Amino acid sequence: MAIFLRSSNVLPFWILTVTAIIGLVVSQLIQDGMFLDGVLYTSVSFNLAEGRGTFWDPHFSKTVYDSFHEQPPLYFGLLALFYKVLGTSIYVERFFVLVFLGGTAFYIHKFWQLIFMKEDKIAKNSWLPILFWITMPVCFWAYTNGVEEVVMSFFALTSTYYLYVAVLSEKKVFLKILFSGILLFLSSLTKGVQGLFPLVAIGFYWLTTQQISFKKMMLYSFYLLTIVVTIYSFLLIAVDGVYESYYKYFESRIITTFNDARVIDSRFYLLRRLTYELLPMLVATAIFLFIKKKTFSKAKEKSGLSLWLFLVGLSGALPLLVTLEQRSFYLVTTLPFFSLAIAMWLAPAITSMIEKIEIEKLGFKVFKIITLILLVGSIVFTEKQIGKIKRYKDFLPDVYTFGTVIPKGDIVNTKGDLDGNWGLKTTMIRHNYISLFSGEKRYKYLIIKKDASKDLIPLGYNRVPIKTQALDLYINEKVITTKK
Repeated sequence: MAIFLRSSNVLPFWILTVTAIIGLVVSQLIQDGMFLDGVLYTSVSFNLAEGRGTFWDPHFSKTVYDSFHEQPPLYFGLLALFYKVLGTSIYVERFFVLVFLGGTAFYIHKFWQLIFMKEDKIAKNSWLPILFWITMPVCFWAYTNGVEEVVMSFFALTSTYYLYVAVLSEKKVFLKILFSGILLFLSSLTKGVQGLFPLVAIGFYWLTTQQISFKKMMLYSFYLLTIVVTIYSFLLIAVDGVYESYYKYFESRIITTFNDARVIDSRFYLLRRLTYELLPMLVATAIFLFIKKKTFSKAKEKSGLSLWLFLVGLSGALPLLVTLEQRSFYLVTTLPFFSLAIAMWLAPAITSMIEKIEIEKLGFKVFKIITLILLVGSIVFTEKQIGKIKRYKDFLPDVYTFGTVIPKGDIVNTKGDLDGNWGLKTTMIRHNYISLFSGEKRYKYLIIKKDASKDLIPLGYNRVPIKTQALDLYINEKVITTKK
């Protein structure tokens, strides 16, 4: 190992990749506060870990989403398992994200090595697609906010990887497709129908590479589809609660998405956003190919596989254009495929450049020192972020304070515009399991903004003398019960 650290001309590039992961992701994960969807999903998982709700019938709060079916339940079940084993600290959900980030990076590495298994010099540069992947803005944003795509991305990538293993194999092909099918099922159990996009992978592989026959393509695709259908059929028939869970999911999520949901004004929003995410990689690749023209023919040798991966990525992105509920982080599940596809074109040029490096030259030694300094700097920077709040800075400290006064499980009144504050609703559940209610029924406690009109405070409520920064807490001692 020591010899490798001294002699490898690839080591500094791996250090840069690790530095990017620490600086872009870990430094943000270490802070408190997450994007709304992330806190919502961790809240549901937190409840499940504490025995509120079941795997097939998750629960969010006593006043909204008593039965939570906005997404299939795998994310909640997996994170709940982490909570049960490791405790319910916010760092458990951060560790959960890092596990899936590490798993996805590992399989990008394995995919790269499988593609270049006969070209050792290129194979050892698997840092390249990983660096491409993690430096895409929507990618590192998604991992810092714990959205469900970080889990689905892992299962979609690994399912496609084992499909590729299967088509390259001559033995135990069905077993490998079976494993791929199970992973594909898990992908769909995380985010629903959109998790099934790798179903088309074998068809695209036949189309772009012609390395398997049409008959095999149809047979393998049939195997894959049959495995997923069989698993779902068994669950629907044999397991209580599955049918009801998916009925509610399609009713509350799928139908609403197509009929009512409107987040953007153009169906081509995600296509534009995808172009924005991929453009730096595409420009860098074009520049390197122009400079290293001799490597172009080498890159073309893998053009079929590159196009295959690119099409698999598009198969996960383009179907999302059918609705007006589009968010940029929906693309995260496709980014490993795009990073691999584009990096394949750049790989011969980068490898040629790296192979010419003389590791004993002063310039390379300086470069190694610089990468080590950057790595240490990213670690020090990350350590300094501990205890900071990156989201909901105005009221998150108040949420923790309320948890020391209001009993867990209580329902609390809100007045004013707090009814639409989902950040407050989710953080109150995640940290305290306290449900908020904005209707007329009175409960023992009331929360309002400090700058809200005092006319909003009903008779009988008195301010609780605790130190808060954005919200005030009131109590009505005459109210005995706070149960729904």
